[in-house]
Amino acid sequence: MRQTFLLDENIVYHAIRRADKHDNPDPTAADLIDAIGRICHLIFVNPMLIERYHKALKKLRENPPRSLAAMNFIKQFLFNNLKRILDYSEVPDLPVGIGVPTEDESIVRAAMITRPTIVSADSGLLEAVNGQPALGLRAMDAAAALNFAKSELP
Repeated sequence: MRQTFLLDENIVYHAIRRADKHDNPDPTAADLIDAIGRICHLIFVNPMLIERYHKALKKLRENPPRSLAAMNFIKQFLFNNLKRILDYSEVPDLPVGIGVPTEDESIVRAAMITRPTIVSADSGLLEAVNGQPALGLRAMDAAAALNFAKSELP
């Protein structure tokens, strides 16, 4: 079944750097993005996420990319409507009583539009989403998302 993923900007950064959150060499995020493209899954984006991705790409000027393939795919999905769902809908408010880290609130609100699988290296975001079933969302790190993407063939 074709899946939709919402990639936190740290996953985009790690994919291009081919590194983990500690900047140790790790191809997992790059492999995830490759699998999403190869298996024909989708990436959900909205204007806020595109802005965050652009910031992550700018940050790469300080730390050059190790994965040109991942960087090329990221550029491609920003412009190729067959690889992404670009949504301009107004993001809903969080349900009453739901708490997520302030810096991650916009990601969770964006995910509430189409209910994609959130992929992040931020353990606080993962715990906040998965610890609140009322959100109706799921969040995974890159390794779990890679296994999920590979197991969910369209």
